[in-house]
Amino acid sequence: MIEFQNVSKVYQGDVKAIDDINMTVNDGEFVILLGPSGCGKTTLLRMVNVLESITEGDIRVQGKSSKELNPIELRRNIGYVIQSNGLFPNMTIEDNTMIVPDLLGWDRKKKRNRFNYLMDLVGLNPDDYRKRFPHELSGGQQQRIGVIRAMASDPPVMLMDEPFGALDPIIRHRIQDEFLAIQQEVKKTILFVSHDIDEAIRMGDRIALIREGKIMQYDTPTEILTHPKNEFVSEFVGQDRVLKSMSLYSVQDLVDAFNLESSKQEVADTKMIHSDTSLRVAISMLLNQEADQIVIVDQQDNQLGSLTLNLIEKFLHREVKGKER
Repeated sequence: MIEFQNVSKVYQGDVKAIDDINMTVNDGEFVILLGPSGCGKTTLLRMVNVLESITEGDIRVQGKSSKELNPIELRRNIGYVIQSNGLFPNMTIEDNTMIVPDLLGWDRKKKRNRFNYLMDLVGLNPDDYRKRFPHELSGGQQQRIGVIRAMASDPPVMLMDEPFGALDPIIRHRIQDEFLAIQQEVKKTILFVSHDIDEAIRMGDRIALIREGKIMQYDTPTEILTHPKNEFVSEFVGQDRVLKSMSLYSVQDLVDAFNLESSKQEVADTKMIHSDTSLRVAISMLLNQEADQIVIVDQQDNQLGSLTLNLIEKFLHREVKGKER
C-alpha cells in the first residue's frame, strides 16, 4: 500500500509542483497517474522512492514513512522502470537483470532461477538472451528487460514512468497486453505515469487525473469516462469518451448480455474476431466496413454468431443506463 498524506512539493520557495495530495493505492492495485506535460505526475512518482524530496506531508509505503527509511534500502524494495529502460550497455542481459539481487547477496542458483522465470514470463528464451548485450535487442525487447529488472528482487511496489512511451504503437499495444497478463499473475502494487488517456483506460484499476499539481479526479476508468467531476476532466477525456469506454468491455460481455444473430454462410466477405476482443476494436471494424459480416468465435474457434452495430448500441445503452442508476 502507498499512502499520500497532504503531500506538497515546492521549488524555489514558491513554485508548487505538487499541491496537498491525498491518495491511497491499495495492495495489488494498478493506479495510473495521468495528466498533461508539466502537471506534476512524474514528480509525484519520484517522491515515492525519494528521488524527489517532500516539502510538506508524508508518503507511507507498506505502512512506513518514506522520511524515516534509508533511501537506498527503500529503493531496493521498490521496482523502478523508466521510458528509456536504463539498461547498462556494457553489461549482459542477465547481469543487467540481476543488479538488485546482486546487491542483496543472492547466490548464483537463486539468481539463475529468478532470471529464467522472469524471461519466460515476458516470452523471451533465457538461454538465447542470457549473454547478449542491450544493443543486440530490439526496442521492445529492451523494454521487457527493463520491466523484469525492476521485478527481479520481487518488490511489492513498482513505479513506472511512461515505460512504453518510446515504442511504436503496435509494439506498445502488444507489450501493454503482456504486462497486464503478468500483473494478473504477480499482483504488484503499481504506480504508472502516463499522458495517454487510452493507455490509462486500458491498464489502470484506478486513474488519478492531475492538473497543476492537484488531483482533479481519482476514480475507476468507468467513473471517469461516464461521470467526469469537472470541465477539465471532461475535456481531457474527450468528446469521444463513450467510444473510449468501449475499451473496458470485451465482445464476450456483449455475448453474455444478448442473443446474437446467426451468421450467414452465403456472405463471402466475412471476418472472424475472438470473443476476448475489445468492443472498441469491434466497433472500429464495423464502422470502417472491413467486411460485409463480422463473426464472433470463441477460443476453440466455434462460431457464436454475427456482430452488428445495432447490437453494440443496445449494449452501450444498457451500460450507460446502469451507471446512471
